[in-house]
Amino acid sequence: MDLEERRRRADANAVAAFTLAQARLGDPRGGTARFGAVEAVAIGVDVAFYNPVLALDPASTPSDVRAAIAWVEAKGLPVSVQVRSDVDPAVSAAVEAHGLAADPWATPVMVLAPIRPAPSPPSGIVIRTGGRDLFEDWHTALGSGEIYRSVFGRTLVADPNVRLAVGYLAGAPVSGAAAIRTEGTIGIYSVGTVEAARRRGIGRALTWAVIDAGRAAWVIAILQSSEMGAPVYRSMGFEEISRYSWFERPKG
Repeated sequence: MDLEERRRRADANAVAAFTLAQARLGDPRGGTARFGAVEAVAIGVDVAFYNPVLALDPASTPSDVRAAIAWVEAKGLPVSVQVRSDVDPAVSAAVEAHGLAADPWATPVMVLAPIRPAPSPPSGIVIRTGGRDLFEDWHTALGSGEIYRSVFGRTLVADPNVRLAVGYLAGAPVSGAAAIRTEGTIGIYSVGTVEAARRRGIGRALTWAVIDAGRAAWVIAILQSSEMGAPVYRSMGFEEISRYSWFERPKG
């Protein structure tokens, strides 16, 4: 699988994850639209991240992204924009001219292929994988607020293309991760560990757990890394294939 195919699959998984969340939430303000090569997904909650304009295709143009921003904002929703690193710089310039500012961290898009079996988790950690049955423990482990509980809700986690993993320490849920499948690709999302349980390899083990949950049928694993997580994922064998710059309107 060449670099461009890996990038295409990673981008498609990112779009599909937002689209699936929008469909499962079913908010009346929500919807999806395409403007040229640009995808727009309005999940329908009042947080910009969940109403993204996704300029991930190198064919994206400034006019496409402007139209997509206008479509989201016409719904009365805050908008964010993600731009892939090799998209024409004029697109990012158009986003900034529209009043949105770039986050200093351009998110690495990382791929693991081929997928190898998961190593054993750290001693004392119990890991469970599943779906709706883990809903409460998963959100407890992530410290989710009301909005995230609604976006990553019960109908979403019951979808057959979604897998959850929860790590337990002394019987308490302390870490969580999720996987969303598209065309043989495992998209890893929402990896988190409570602060008191960090630096024990638990987040790494949870990432392996959701990968392993679909390894037999899903061909490659992708994720978008935080700054803190990037060294961990590189040590697991993930390769950076692109970056997404993220924009939203300044607060205040």
